Amino acid sequence: MKGTGEYPSNWPEIAARIKKKCAGKCERCRHPDDTPHGYTFTVHHLDMDKGNCADWNLAGLCQRCHLRIQGRVFMPQTYMFEHSDWFKPHLEGYLASLEVKV
Repeated sequence: MKGTGEYPSNWPEIAARIKKKCAGKCERCRHPDDTPHGYTFTVHHLDMDKGNCADWNLAGLCQRCHLRIQGRVFMPQTYMFEHSDWFKPHLEGYLASLEVKV
């Protein structure tokens, strides 16, 4: 899966907001930021589009989890997702983004 888009100019603020929302812990494994032991806290674009900064698309993940799921998520194929608790809000947000607004 190829990433598209570019980081917006306010990316540092967006990333800081997501990290704060996650209380500095990985959404997937709940490990806190711990760079010396390979748990650097990152923000991952689930759809690989750096320009898509919708909340549903941004996951606060440690580097280990980030690398584990990167390239494995293809948002249009909802049946393939790991429907664990950490991922459900992202999937729900994605599906809501597809709804036609009247």
